[in-house]
Amino acid sequence: MKNRRYLPVLGMVLWVFVQAGIAQTDLSLLGDLAEENKKSVEALVLYPAETRLAILQATKSPEILIKMQNMREKTSAAFRTLIEDFPRTTQAVFYDVNRYPGLVESLVLQKNDPAAIRRLLQVMPADKVEEAFGVVSRQMPTLTQIKDLSQTTQRAFERLIAGYPIPAQQAFTHLLALPEVIDLLNEDLRFTIMVGDVYRENPAWVIEKMDSLNLVTARAHAEELQNWKTNIENDPEAKLELQAAAREYATENGYAVEEAETNGDDVYVFDDVYYDKDNANKRPDRQVVHHDYDPYPYWYGFPWWEPYPRWHPYPWWWDWGAYFRARGVVIIYLPSYHFMNWYFDRPYHHDRYNRLSTHFVQHYYGYRSSGATISMGVRDWRERNRSVISNDFITPQKELSERLREFGRFEQGRRDFNLKNPQKVLSPEEFLDRNSQKYPQILRSREVAKTEIQRETTVKRDRISDWAPPKAPVVVPEPVPAPRTDQPAKRKITPDRKPNLPTDDKTISQQS
Repeated sequence: MKNRRYLPVLGMVLWVFVQAGIAQTDLSLLGDLAEENKKSVEALVLYPAETRLAILQATKSPEILIKMQNMREKTSAAFRTLIEDFPRTTQAVFYDVNRYPGLVESLVLQKNDPAAIRRLLQVMPADKVEEAFGVVSRQMPTLTQIKDLSQTTQRAFERLIAGYPIPAQQAFTHLLALPEVIDLLNEDLRFTIMVGDVYRENPAWVIEKMDSLNLVTARAHAEELQNWKTNIENDPEAKLELQAAAREYATENGYAVEEAETNGDDVYVFDDVYYDKDNANKRPDRQVVHHDYDPYPYWYGFPWWEPYPRWHPYPWWWDWGAYFRARGVVIIYLPSYHFMNWYFDRPYHHDRYNRLSTHFVQHYYGYRSSGATISMGVRDWRERNRSVISNDFITPQKELSERLREFGRFEQGRRDFNLKNPQKVLSPEEFLDRNSQKYPQILRSREVAKTEIQRETTVKRDRISDWAPPKAPVVVPEPVPAPRTDQPAKRKITPDRKPNLPTDDKTISQQS
């Protein structure tokens, strides 16, 4: 089955509604919501069966999700208050030791036994044990406060779910170890609530369709990754541009990528997730070994300095999905959604890394139904620039590279102008009107996009009108209202009277 034709994730919900006999209005509404949240829904459906069942149970009690989020705002603020006076490296240790369930409590219990503390810390990566031992030994009072905060929070959570059925309690306890899932469910509560209603009406059917969709989506994502991997690894120019873009991204976000690259095959020493220490010297051609690891605790959040929500300590190369060796690039994943947004937010990339931009857009065109990162990143970029980007503009033809290069120069030129003229900020359309001869392909694209947008608006309006019941025939027409003859009273103007103007800050404050 070609990936571009595989059933979209929202099909899971649509099937359920059709079989459950739900009204067409609800069906259309849920379909729209699912399409808006494609990325999140695909992420949720790829979890194991036990987690998918916990997700469905949670959708039946969305009020708990709201209360948990409110609790987290308080507990994460309290945690940051406890550690904010320490250097960031020390704060990182506090975040890190809290990833391991029960570790903080055990460390406090053994606070007078350095040997026991060192043994307990062996659950951490070997290169982090000594630093953690030093922080724990020096800052045991703060660690004790964190332990007390954790226990208080746990009791509050238990009270929160105590009045709910056992399956609901078990579901939320399970999801507490998956904070990114709780965030996704809270991302659009409208969708979460509607899925919960469907699951309440027909649970067996929903479970069956989620199981089926899990297999379809997993296979589609595997095929999509393999396609990306093959295309990039077979294009030397694109590989070099990906490496250069990754280095630029790393520099902006504080990663020591250049230092890591100089270590050749030992780049994994910067990675506490994938580094296979025992085989590092025995197998220079080793494969990536994925070890189980725990996320940062939901109640404290991820480290505040992370550029976006990162609930797991991903390896330093995670965002661009590849690492680089003397023998070449090794693609492991699709680039992250954050990397895609960063890349397309800087229009000069389409000129500087033109071959890579072409691969991104070509990949999107082949996987437009996908909720994976490349497709979502390109789709968001296109929607932000919909007024000048037509469907034909991003069609994978031989001129695509030049079209992208022209767009990069066009948008960068507009941004440079707006930066120099903050009082005369121009929209893409206004900038194009002033510079139409410089950007002929953008000009043609805008004219086509106008027609496409009108057509899309009509389709959307027709779809919305489908929700309404048929109009009743007008049997007796309403009388035509008589024209108005009364005129509103004119306001008297007294030109000799002057307004009382405030003369100082105190007067302004009083009038406010």
